Amino acid sequence: MICFFNSTNAWGGGEKWHLEIATAIASEGIPVIIAAGKDSVLQKKATANSLATFSFKITGFSFLNPFLILRLRKFFVQKSVRTVVLNLPSDLKAAGLAAKLAGVHRIIYRRGSAIPVKNSFLNRFLFRNIITDVLANSFETKRTILLRNQHLIDPEKIIVIYNGIVVSDQMEISRKSANAPVVIGNLGRLEKQKAQHLLILLGAMLKESGCHFQILIGGDGSLRDDLEKQVRVNELTDFIQLIGNVENVAEFMGRIDIFVLTSHWEGFGYVLAEAMAAGKPVVAFNHSSNPEIVEDQKTGFLAIPGDINDLFLKTVRLIEDETLRIDMGKSGREKVLKDFDFTKNYQKIRKFLLKKS
Repeated sequence: MICFFNSTNAWGGGEKWHLEIATAIASEGIPVIIAAGKDSVLQKKATANSLATFSFKITGFSFLNPFLILRLRKFFVQKSVRTVVLNLPSDLKAAGLAAKLAGVHRIIYRRGSAIPVKNSFLNRFLFRNIITDVLANSFETKRTILLRNQHLIDPEKIIVIYNGIVVSDQMEISRKSANAPVVIGNLGRLEKQKAQHLLILLGAMLKESGCHFQILIGGDGSLRDDLEKQVRVNELTDFIQLIGNVENVAEFMGRIDIFVLTSHWEGFGYVLAEAMAAGKPVVAFNHSSNPEIVEDQKTGFLAIPGDINDLFLKTVRLIEDETLRIDMGKSGREKVLKDFDFTKNYQKIRKFLLKKS
């Protein structure tokens, strides 16, 4: 039995990965269960996909609760779990310990954040005594795991497998009419990491330069009210729309001409690959895992990290050159088919998950 354990109530790349991989594994008749946060998006989507789901509430201090640890241990034993895949640090601390006590053969920590792991006593204990394998979603993520302690875990135990993207058979290429605005898109949680406030600065600069454009920002989060206020204060309501949660990513990508990612960091920029799969050129900062996805000047542009002026110049170049947009979009789609196709990457993940300890 494989257990995918992810207790967050939020929905993001990690949760999307858990759902897609668990669904694909289960479709082959391999026993799979999902442990998720109660009434979380993951739990609801997993149930809709006919996956067996169980709910747990885990916090950063849950590992100090012996009653919860014993409950989790009993859960792993009763479900005959041999492999557990953990996604959150809080889940790793509590469910990882419980899995060890239950005799689970493989305790896999899926690391999706390209930020350094703290060199704390607890982390050293977890990585050396609890975790059997680490699954990283990019080489940048792998690098940051060991950044503050090269001996935190044997590097051979960290395997990198990129997230897979389902690519449709068709890619619609439409040329803009002379009076139609070029549509810039961004998709993600409205949180500090994603830095959508830079899109508003970008919009102000594009407006001042006389560009004919529109910016669509998809997603929701704690910063929505603040971002909407910034749009009003900068008198950009005719140019920038915050459209809320996006259920159909392919439909969203079909509405835009350029995808701009302003995140401070990404473990693996799912949305960059999704935009490229839809044949859209992308602009992102040249940091974290972005260079592993975007081929600068071929599938899009990589801007100087944090430099809004450079981001502006590269976006303007794509706004003004339709042929370049189309050519980069085609190259981006080819890149996704080569390196990030779901079917190809799923086979790598399947082999990794079913490997005997």
